[in-house]
Amino acid sequence: MSVMYAASRDALATIRSLAEQLIRESEQSVVVGQQMGAELFTIVELVEADRPTRVALADVSASPEQRKALMTRLIEGKVLPETLRVCQEAAARDWSNPADLRDGLVRTARSALLQAAELSNSLPQVEEELFRLSRTIKAHPGLEQALGDRQASADERRALLAQMLYGKVSAISEILASQAVARPQEGLVADDLDILSRQAAHETGRRVADVTTPVALTDAQREGLRAKLRDIYGIEVSIHEVVDRTIIGGVIIKVGNEIINGSLASKLESLRRSLV
Repeated sequence: MSVMYAASRDALATIRSLAEQLIRESEQSVVVGQQMGAELFTIVELVEADRPTRVALADVSASPEQRKALMTRLIEGKVLPETLRVCQEAAARDWSNPADLRDGLVRTARSALLQAAELSNSLPQVEEELFRLSRTIKAHPGLEQALGDRQASADERRALLAQMLYGKVSAISEILASQAVARPQEGLVADDLDILSRQAAHETGRRVADVTTPVALTDAQREGLRAKLRDIYGIEVSIHEVVDRTIIGGVIIKVGNEIINGSLASKLESLRRSLV
């Protein structure tokens, strides 16, 4: 996503806070959060398809009331009352440019869906599903190319993804992945999904450890590693595991900017250097 200037950052903070509050206060918070997220994604597509409307909604020369009225005419009666309120507030706020309004609605949609997952105690599952999907796509160049093919329509790319995911992931993961495939925010689809997975971990106050091993860890090894990392960092840690046979043995762990390279390949290279 693009870097936002002060006006847009303030506007984003306002609408995200409002969305979070509306979801939390609802008697059907999980349903509202999930539906709000899906509806916001649809509204973004609706606005993107109409450039004059997109520009008018972010036109700071128009009054907040005028922009709010335009948004109301556009979506009233088509979405949840909570979604309407968030979009009205988004239209009433000043954004640095029209693209920031679009990005703000996308970020708010993603946060709403992750909040719904947290409220339903499924956030760790969503995190894992998004991470695994990102790795699957990266491991199959043909699939990555097909999902990122801008010559194909967004609906065609979504249909391909739906065939892959049918019955295999939660509804929230599928909504998030579908939007990422239609219009990735961070370049490649797999990268966008990886960022979403990390955001899901962050929402529950966990850090992410990228763990590279020559063979898949057993459940016992994974839990043991998680416990050791928790002791080191004083916080729960999510393990994002990648198998790479070229490291021969051992493990490479990356948490933030810290890297622990305990691979056999690294040790052999150090030995080789000492003998030269």
